Amino acid sequence: MRHKCLIVPFALIALAGCSSKPDTAPLPTPDTESSAPTDAASVASAAAKLSLADATVQLPAVPGRPAVAYFVLTVGPDASGSLVGVNVGHFARAEFHQSKMAGGVMTMDPVDQLPLTPGKPIVFAPGNYHVMLFDGDGALKPGDHTAVTLTLDNGDKVIGSAKVTATGGDMGGMKM
Repeated sequence: MRHKCLIVPFALIALAGCSSKPDTAPLPTPDTESSAPTDAASVASAAAKLSLADATVQLPAVPGRPAVAYFVLTVGPDASGSLVGVNVGHFARAEFHQSKMAGGVMTMDPVDQLPLTPGKPIVFAPGNYHVMLFDGDGALKPGDHTAVTLTLDNGDKVIGSAKVTATGGDMGGMKM
């Protein structure tokens, strides 16, 4: 049986300072046998308050370099807490990052958590928040789909699916 989920967009951003190692181990991916069991109640609770749209994983132009994910996280009126983790199938590590213009130079920094504001979407797009994807297994090709799991500070999870694109490919209608 196939699970239909929303697609999570990703695009390549290779800026200096993006190769730092996280302080904690990555979360297990939902599409592997070694995944930790997911509490159906926490997934249902989060799904009622949050949803993913326009999701894409964009493969790197150079194999072995980081990939990137973009999407829109719709935050319902009853949502609270913060996003504290992300995991994407076929990648050993995924991190929230934010790009900013500082002194005429684009910078990018890891983000440990993203507070949820009820009724206000969080847009993961070029020049803003995005998900950097490290150590891909090489199995994904344009047109594939891969699992995406967002984790909230209370342990709830939002699970979706991302369409895989080539560098410069379709990003679900998002404009760069």
